[in-house]
Amino acid sequence: MELSSEQVKAMAKEVEGGERHLWNSEPEVCDFIGSLVAMIKPNRALEIGVFQGETSVKIIENMPKDSYFAGVDIEDFRTHNWAGTQHRGSAFDFIKGSSSDSSTYKGFSDKFDFIFVDSMHHWQHILPEWKIVEKWLAQGGVIVYHDTHHIEDVARLMEYIENYGYNIIKLQTPYNRGLTLITKA
Repeated sequence: MELSSEQVKAMAKEVEGGERHLWNSEPEVCDFIGSLVAMIKPNRALEIGVFQGETSVKIIENMPKDSYFAGVDIEDFRTHNWAGTQHRGSAFDFIKGSSSDSSTYKGFSDKFDFIFVDSMHHWQHILPEWKIVEKWLAQGGVIVYHDTHHIEDVARLMEYIENYGYNIIKLQTPYNRGLTLITKA
């Protein structure tokens, strides 16, 4: 079941308070994602579930010269300035749409070397989302999912993915939320 735009806006109302919202990845996860991107050096990166854009900034800042970043979310709640992170000829786009709807990705032509997913967390959303996301992964690329330990449906998706021949590495994060790295076998 998809949430309506109005439901998402109501759920994220706390964003206006200026405090760090619980929907953001932990600061340590943001730093880790930035370091991982710096090591992988993806020419194309995709983030699904941008929310305030905190992780987006870490990804963009650590991508190589002349790279491309796209962020997808059902609403634009960004509070972090992407324009301030633009550097070295890199380009980036924000796409407003559902990550489990294939039409959201219609503007893409090339696959991505790095994909970070931290969107909705219920089975009816994440299974169709996964089936779309895996098609956009370039050969040798990496997908990283957040919240893979403490949310039952996301943990279940990781088992599903592993059973279909993907390599996965599960990492513990602060507050037991979990991070899983996925590559094609």
